Amino acid sequence: MTTTQKQTTMKKILFTILTIFFALNVQAQTLRTSYFMTKYHNSHQRNPAMSPAWGYLNFPGLGHMHIGLQTNMRLSDFLFPVSSGQLGTFLHPEVTANQFLRRIGRRGEALSLDANLNLLGFGFYTRGHEFWSFDLNVRAQGGANIPRDFFAVLKEAELGMGTTYNLQNLNASVRAYTEFAFGHARDINDNIRVGGKLKFLVGLGDARFQVDNMSIHTTPDVWTVTTRATGTTLGNFFAFEYDSLGVMTGLNTSTDNIDPNELLRNWGLGLDMGVVWHMGDFLGSVLPMLPLSARRFTLSAGLTDLGFIHYRTSSQVRSEGQVVFEGGDISFENSEFNIDLGNISDRFTDMIEFRETGATSGMARGLRTTANIGLEYSFLDNRMSAGLLWSSHFGLPRTFNELTLSYNLRPVSWFALSLSSSIANGFFRSAGWAMNLTPRWGLNFFFGMDYIPFAWTPELDDFNWGPAFGVPINSTNFNFNFGMSIPLGSSHDSFQSRRERRNLERQQQMEGLI
Repeated sequence: MTTTQKQTTMKKILFTILTIFFALNVQAQTLRTSYFMTKYHNSHQRNPAMSPAWGYLNFPGLGHMHIGLQTNMRLSDFLFPVSSGQLGTFLHPEVTANQFLRRIGRRGEALSLDANLNLLGFGFYTRGHEFWSFDLNVRAQGGANIPRDFFAVLKEAELGMGTTYNLQNLNASVRAYTEFAFGHARDINDNIRVGGKLKFLVGLGDARFQVDNMSIHTTPDVWTVTTRATGTTLGNFFAFEYDSLGVMTGLNTSTDNIDPNELLRNWGLGLDMGVVWHMGDFLGSVLPMLPLSARRFTLSAGLTDLGFIHYRTSSQVRSEGQVVFEGGDISFENSEFNIDLGNISDRFTDMIEFRETGATSGMARGLRTTANIGLEYSFLDNRMSAGLLWSSHFGLPRTFNELTLSYNLRPVSWFALSLSSSIANGFFRSAGWAMNLTPRWGLNFFFGMDYIPFAWTPELDDFNWGPAFGVPINSTNFNFNFGMSIPLGSSHDSFQSRRERRNLERQQQMEGLI
């Protein structure tokens, strides 16, 4: 296989993966800013013990839509001031390798995408406090992990100092599946509410590329590249394409590959669990001198998407061996302002050649699990609150942790507003907002974003990246959430309000006995 053919093959792979990421992630992960927004009709998505103020019926396809990206990459990691008075990329000769790699850190860079498009959803109350829900969702998840040595190769490999670079754990993955979710939440007592969801899953497709080991030894005259990598597809949505020699030439992604009769054989189960604990009585028993106004704390915890999908068949490709490049076979050209991504892709794709290993037996994949733990303090008769939320997302490409501080306003039954800032980008480097509206004429609207950066670059027309525009400096995370539903039934008091009302009734009964 010629170098040109190899470059073309890997360009197709990389382009396909990127296309899947951005095509499937027109809707994405749950909004953290809205975690303490009790009136939000999809509040049970974050923690199944949290229930909205009303029953609801989602508009088909519009009940929950969200675009988003979560990553530790920042534009400020890749741009540096240079002597010309402008910004240069990390490949600029005036930028030292130490300057650049110190910003990247030891773990490298990663991005994660998690899509969720609600096709059908509704929820309702029974017996005053028991909440039931059903959702039909199409979900897609993707991610990529780029180790630190990947960037080190780009920046310093041409120095030819006899260095060996290890690109272990370079990976990319994407999958899509359909979810049928049945949820229930109820009060256990005056202080604790629990909830759970059982999910039946149908896998559409799963594709994953994993570099188990890739070492690059460089000298002034010779590069020696040793590679062991695998690619796997599960289900029918993704399919490898091969040439006559069994070398992979691309990854085909088409709904034409899906056989409806085979779909139900790619099945899985998922589970969500959650709890809400109002701590007032506990704090009163431990600290009896504590004023009532200082006991209004609520602790909550939720675990979502704990489960798996089993695929009936799988296909695998493998790249294993050693390649030697001599003289000028490898170079990473760059200019003062531009990163030649095409050239970088060409150089790395020379190093990997995937060959067919044939179909294998069935395989199961775990879901990407999310854990949320929240602490909220309410005041002004529960019309305002401050909240602190810790979130963790487990699974490929790596575990993401985030701490979010929020202020929540709910002055009237038809309006709620939440504002937030996340430590993922440094507190107060970006802000989030969420708004829930339920006008009297019978519709519920929800809008929100987790990341609105405060620091932006000037227009980047010098980079020739297209039309001139500014981009965020310290935050590359982005999302936007929208939902629309029809409220059903009358408004239900929140768990905290029901608890306080019962306590007041008991107090009045005791006073009547005296």
